[in-house]
Amino acid sequence: MDLDVLERILDGREKPTNLSFELLKNITENFSVDREIGHGGFATVYKGVLPNGNVAVKRIRNSHSINEALFYREVDSLLNIEHKNVVRFLGFCASTDQTAIQIEGSKQHIYAEVRERLLCFEYISNGSLQKYLTDELRGLEWNTRYKIIRGICEGLHHLHKEKQIYHMDLKPDNILLDNDMVPKITDFGLSRLDEKSKTMSEERHGSLGYCAPEYLHKGKMSFKSDMYSLGIIIIELVTGGKEIRSDNNNFVTFHGTTGT
Repeated sequence: MDLDVLERILDGREKPTNLSFELLKNITENFSVDREIGHGGFATVYKGVLPNGNVAVKRIRNSHSINEALFYREVDSLLNIEHKNVVRFLGFCASTDQTAIQIEGSKQHIYAEVRERLLCFEYISNGSLQKYLTDELRGLEWNTRYKIIRGICEGLHHLHKEKQIYHMDLKPDNILLDNDMVPKITDFGLSRLDEKSKTMSEERHGSLGYCAPEYLHKGKMSFKSDMYSLGIIIIELVTGGKEIRSDNNNFVTFHGTTGT
């Protein structure tokens, strides 16, 4: 029954909802290494196979130290978004179980909590923008680059103006490209709903080189932070690097690590 539900969500007949851990485990062949399609410091992404298509399953790593606030913040953001330039969200899993561990040399057991937190998305087969910036930029026609830039801008406009969400970790790794080179923004783990009373953060999780100085140094969060990241990405798409020529014909490199 769970499989039928996910198929209908993938077809667009139902809205994203909570999914069972067993379902996501089964469609990824028990999170097989052969199904791994990406990984980062906090999660591994697997390809899930359904009768009517493929999905991407993001499994949060280290079940004993999952940041619940970040997980549910990401789910809240994703449930509010529907746009052609944002990766389509299909569902989430928040499973908690108990396992018995026998104490060595004793008949007694301790009971540990096992938490699984997963997210399910549409499957984008063409990789991230980072791949094209590092290896294949010279092969991209200007029309394709322009199309990518425009798509990212439209997706970001939707997040900012229509959903009042700022991403806070916009970078080439978090922009996927479909087979038609249409960009789709992904990874909302650091995103924030626009709350007037909450504009500062003591923690810094943004990516160096794309992170706005006011956030990196002071924890100040706003839509402007995403615009800074967007500017760096556009420079990379146009020039092939995070560099622009200054008035005296010297190159200036932007790393997002200096104050303003």
